[in-house]
Amino acid sequence: MYKDLKIGLALGGGGARGACHIGVLKILEAHGIVPDIVAGTSAGSMIGAMYAAHHNAKLVESKYIEHVESENFSDLGFRYISNSEKDDSIFSQIIKQIKNQYVLAVSSNRTSIVKNERLSKAAKILFGNKQFADLKIPLMVTATDLVSGKPIIYNSGNLIDAVVQSSSIPGFVEPTRIEDRMLVDGGVALPTPVTPLIDICDFIIAVNITRGVENQPNPSNIFEITTRSRDISVSHLNDFLLNKADFVIKPEHNNLHWSAFDKTEKFIELGEIAANHSIENLIFQLDNKLEKPVKNIEESFWTKLKKKLFS
Repeated sequence: MYKDLKIGLALGGGGARGACHIGVLKILEAHGIVPDIVAGTSAGSMIGAMYAAHHNAKLVESKYIEHVESENFSDLGFRYISNSEKDDSIFSQIIKQIKNQYVLAVSSNRTSIVKNERLSKAAKILFGNKQFADLKIPLMVTATDLVSGKPIIYNSGNLIDAVVQSSSIPGFVEPTRIEDRMLVDGGVALPTPVTPLIDICDFIIAVNITRGVENQPNPSNIFEITTRSRDISVSHLNDFLLNKADFVIKPEHNNLHWSAFDKTEKFIELGEIAANHSIENLIFQLDNKLEKPVKNIEESFWTKLKKKLFS
């Protein structure tokens, strides 16, 4: 439908909220809007890899739900993370304190709770043991090097290794060490990976599933204060990145925790709702982009001189 327009799709990170991407992909696909290239961060890299491998949003949906409901998924260790932050019952608060004490006890001598081999196993189930070259749609995957502080962009080589690094939530999933690098979640540097698509796409669609800072309870302890501080930093960085996109779709996920995988089907539905709400405006902007004539850049004196000297 838009073969004369190179469309890039940036899928942001957000753990369980990544299922929103599936709902968005279903609606885009139903309206003939298929990205020419996908960039994915963290959960967005996992869903992006699935879509780039299968090129079928409904197939991605069925495989993802099947996996989340499987025993293999329970091995990932999300039982260590509470996703019921609004549950104020005495029992839930006691359990929360026990978990906080456990995390505090192990954090001084460990770099993670879960080994990254478990994430590799999940990736193989979802999209197979593939190379980037095997994909049906070009894909870019982001990771972050904790040593240099720089984002890492993968678009070739082993797909599973790239997605595992991109999805390695700091402090939860084991970092990947390669020479002098320590590689973790791409969301640390690029929560929504818009910038890798700049200059190679005519139109960039971003799907924002970051948590944001709205509608969250006031922090009441050390863990909540540090989490809130991080969320504010990520929110400002993400706003900067989203301003570089041509169009942003933001599912209303009520800031549910990144480990709320029990809400997977709800997240998919929220992605569909957001995309349906945006689709008319998106199509209008895409059509408008097609109709705009490409401006011929007038050569400067120095450009003309270069051509004469070096031709």
